[in-house]
Amino acid sequence: MAAKKSGGLSLGGVNQTVLLVVVWVVAVIGVLAGYYFLLYDPLDQDRTQQEARRTELAASRVREEQNLRRYNTDVAELARARVHAQSLESVLPNDPDIPGFMRSINALAEASGLSIRLIQPVDERVERYFARIPVQMQVNGTYLSLARFFHSVSQLPRVINMENIKLQTPTEDPNTHDMILSATLLATTFRGVGTTSAPATPGAAPAAAAGGAR
Repeated sequence: MAAKKSGGLSLGGVNQTVLLVVVWVVAVIGVLAGYYFLLYDPLDQDRTQQEARRTELAASRVREEQNLRRYNTDVAELARARVHAQSLESVLPNDPDIPGFMRSINALAEASGLSIRLIQPVDERVERYFARIPVQMQVNGTYLSLARFFHSVSQLPRVINMENIKLQTPTEDPNTHDMILSATLLATTFRGVGTTSAPATPGAAPAAAAGGAR
C-alpha cells in the first residue's frame, strides 16, 4: 500500500505555511522599522527641537519682561531722584543768588505792611556742608505786620531763618492807634557747599596764577 501523502506542502523539510508566516512577520517588522527610522524618528526629533525652542523662547520672554520691569523701575527711581534733587535745590540751592533773595525778602516785607529801614547782606559763614548767608534788616510795623511777614517767609521753598529778633521803641500811631514797633532781625538763608566757591576775604591778595612770574 502506497504511503499516504503529507497534509501540507514542505520546502526543504520546512512547512510552507510557517515559512509564509515568517516572511510576513519579517516584512511587517521591516515596514515598521522603515516607518520609525524614516518618518517617525525625524518627526519626533523635530517635535522635540520645536518644544525646546518654545521653552527657550518662553524663558527669553520671561527674562525680557523682567528686564523691562527693572528698566521701568530704574526710570521711575531716576525720575524720583531728579524731583528730589530739584526739591533740594529749591530748599538748599548751590547758587546763593543774593539779589534774588533780597528782592524776595523786600517784597514780602512790603506786602506784609512793614516799612523797611535797612536791608543789607552780611558776610556768609561757611560750615562743613552748607554756608550761612545772613541779611541784616530793620523794619517798622505792627505786631500783625511782623506776624504776616514771618508767615510769608515760612511759605517760601527756600530755607530762611529769622534770628536775633529785637523789638524796640513801641509807639502809637496817632491816626490808627496801632502800636508801631521798630524791629531789627537777621534773615539767614543757606546754600550748598561744594559747587559754588566761597567769596574771597576782603583785603586778601589774589592767588598767583599757575606758571606765572616769580
